[in-house]
Amino acid sequence: MFAKLVCPVSAAKIDSHASRLTTFLNVGLMINFLTTRQVAPLLVVAVDYGIRALGYNQYSPLGFFAALMMKLVRAKAKMVPKAPKMFASRLGFICAVFGIAFILAGQPVAALAMIGLFSALAVLDSVFNFCAGCLIYTRLVYPFFEKKAPQSVT
Repeated sequence: MFAKLVCPVSAAKIDSHASRLTTFLNVGLMINFLTTRQVAPLLVVAVDYGIRALGYNQYSPLGFFAALMMKLVRAKAKMVPKAPKMFASRLGFICAVFGIAFILAGQPVAALAMIGLFSALAVLDSVFNFCAGCLIYTRLVYPFFEKKAPQSVT
């Protein structure tokens, strides 16, 4: 099942450790939202994911903090393609915006379900280094953009 996953590809690289720590910090904010039902932490998550979804990781407040933490502990950077992380950030942004919309529309159960699922996916990435975004990309996005091999005429 996982052997045929397709991830978005890019030449641009980012530090996997800083990216995973940024995601973990966002998980903390989402857990805060899930326990308090206050919109403020979710707004921070939406802004942070929105900035990273546009490819401006250097302006992400949580990303800046994560990079600083990596420097403080002198962690060696592990460079990975940026595209899968951007795709995951776009999914994260969409989930956070929907979570906010559900709360503002008076649908807290839908918001909790959306952010709870998103938190679980973010934990998979940040703690276990498992990219559920690649699974989603393979099943829901790639089939629409896959170039079909020409049929041979016999």
